[in-house]
Order: sequence, then C-alpha cells, then structure tokens
Amino acid sequence: MTDTATVHVARDGAVAVLTIDNVKQRNALTMQVKAALVPALEEAQSNPDVRAIVITGAGGTFSAGGDVSLFGDMTPAKGRQVVFDQRKFLHLMIRGETPIVAAVEGFAFGAGFGVAMAADHVVAATSAKFCAAFNKIGLMPDGGLLWTLPQRVGMGRARDMLMCATVIEGAEAKRLGMVDMLTEPGKALETALAKAARFAAAAPLAVSAIKGAFARYPLDLEAAFALELDVQPALMQSQDATDARRAFFAKQKPVFKGA
Repeated sequence: MTDTATVHVARDGAVAVLTIDNVKQRNALTMQVKAALVPALEEAQSNPDVRAIVITGAGGTFSAGGDVSLFGDMTPAKGRQVVFDQRKFLHLMIRGETPIVAAVEGFAFGAGFGVAMAADHVVAATSAKFCAAFNKIGLMPDGGLLWTLPQRVGMGRARDMLMCATVIEGAEAKRLGMVDMLTEPGKALETALAKAARFAAAAPLAVSAIKGAFARYPLDLEAAFALELDVQPALMQSQDATDARRAFFAKQKPVFKGA
C-alpha cells in the first residue's frame, strides 16, 4: 500500500491504519500531507481486503491543523488551492464506502479537528483537545466542519465552538457527542483498532449503504424512504444476506464476503 514520508500505511488484519507523520509541525496538514492522504485513502478503499480504516497521528498528537506558514504570501488563487486540496481527501473520508475511525491523542485543532469530525467514529484520549481555531487567525472554519460538527453537537453548540474557538477537552467532547469513545492517554489507537475490527466484521455492503445514506444528510423523510426503496431490495438479494439468513437459522455466526 502507499507509504510516504508524511503518511504511513500499515495493516492490522482487515483494518488499514493511516498515520499522519509530520511531528516537527505537530502533524500539521501541509500540502504534502494532504496530497499523501488522497492515494492512501483511495488505495485502502479500493482494496476488498480492507474493511475499515483508522486515521491517527504520530508522536502523541492527532493534528494541530493547517500549515500556517503558507499564509505569508497567500493570494486568493493560492487560498482556493489550499482549500480544494483539503476537500479531495475529506470527500474520500465522508463519501467513501469504507468506515473510518479517528484515533485522537493530543491536539485536534483547526483542519485537524475537521479530519476527526469527518470520521464515522471518533476515539479520543481524556487528554485530547479539540478546537476550531480558525478565527484566531481571522479565518472561517473549513475542513468540512460547517457540515460535520452541527450533526454531532447541534447548531447552537457548533456556533459557539466555531465562532469563539472554544477548546473542548476529551471528557467534555464525549459528553457533547463529538467523541464516541473515551480512553486513557496513550490508548486511543488500541481502542480505535478494536472498534475498527467490529466495523470490519460487519456486512460490508450494508455498512457501505448506511455510510452513503449519512453522507447525504440532512435527508427529509420522503428522501429517506426513497433511498430505502432503491437500496434495500438489492441488499436482500446479495450473497451476504442469503448466507446470513442461513447462519441465523443454523444459529451460527455469519461470515460476510462483500458479495
């Protein structure tokens, strides 16, 4: 699988582990990091042997955010390119078919916060800190946070976090719904791998359909019913569903093949 100086890729069974490694800049999302995340995600998502993905950061930090050093000679055209390059890998995270778990230690600030919120499941250490720090340098939030964060915490809390650059620590992030599982410091990756293994063991076609539906939110009721009508009949005829029904009646555990 793709492995660069800034994003390392490893396998843990059916789980691909993508580690952002830019420790000198606290795993800031430089142009190189963002460029490396695209093929790493594409390769993992296109591999039928990969059923789940974990994204984490090296050196005890998830990601301190964007590369602020780029802003010294910023132009409107350059700014658009920075945001566009970020959108490429975030699209893959949110609209891709493979479930993604974020393992957060230390800081998840700015665009790094956006990466964490783009995951399907977030595991964080109690010592983790989240902040949409954009307006501290005169910017609006990017990294998809205007779409992802309100779905997790509600519009009122999202306004406070995004407008006031409020720092949220691990336990409070769990209480608010930004984090799904809380762990001791140093245990986020281990816990995330265990959760990812559960995603990997689930029916991949069904998981893909659910993830795809959530990527379309907000859905009104009729759109949700229409989606069910489009997708569910095909799932009912899949080999996985047929095998799972047989396993159910035989009181056995199904083994899903993604077919």
